Amino acid sequence: MSDLGDELQRIASEAAQEARPLPVAQVMRLGGRRRRRRVARDALAAVAVAGAIVAGVLYNSSAGIHPEHQRPASPVAPPTGPSTKPPVRSPAPTPTPLSPGSEQPAPSPTPSARISARTPSAGP
Repeated sequence: MSDLGDELQRIASEAAQEARPLPVAQVMRLGGRRRRRRVARDALAAVAVAGAIVAGVLYNSSAGIHPEHQRPASPVAPPTGPSTKPPVRSPAPTPTPLSPGSEQPAPSPTPSARISARTPSAGP
C-alpha cells in the first residue's frame, strides 16, 4: 500500500513541475464563453416560461363559454348578497292536554321577561 502512495506522490510532483498556468487572454475567453452560454440559457428559459403563460391564457380565452359561466336554466335569479331576512325559527311547541287531576305547569317566561327581571327598573 505504501508503494502505491509513493508512486502517486511521484506522479503528482512530476505533473506539478510540468504544469503551466493558462494565459490571461485564454482565461478571459473561456470566462466570456461560459457567461454567454449562461445568459443564452437563462434567456431561453424565460422565453419558454413566457410562452407557456401566453399559451395558457390564449387557450382559456379561446375555449369559448365554459359550463360554469353559463346562466342557470331556471328563471329564478340566485341571491346576490347577504340575506336581510331574519333566520327561520322553529315554531313554539304545542302544549299537550293534561289528564284530569294533574297540575298545570307554570308557563316559562319569555326571553324579554327574563331580561327585564334581571335589570332593575328606574323607579321613583
